Amino acid sequence: MSKDDEELGGRFWLGMAGLAVGAVCVALIIFIIYGWFWSRWGFFGALIGFFAVLLLIGWVWDRRERARKERLYAETE
Repeated sequence: MSKDDEELGGRFWLGMAGLAVGAVCVALIIFIIYGWFWSRWGFFGALIGFFAVLLLIGWVWDRRERARKERLYAETE
């Protein structure tokens, strides 16, 4: 086994760097939105707004999964 087979390539590390930069950008956007909620409505308003956004994401996810499962069950019948 050569040494080249054991090492990770440059493409992998560029992908990891891109993933890290993307994660930092997403976290920054979340902190900006949460900070805006906090300054606008205070601590409890920010919590309510944060959980409302999470509920919305969960609702959308559930509808997509339900539609996907209904489509899969329709194909098997």
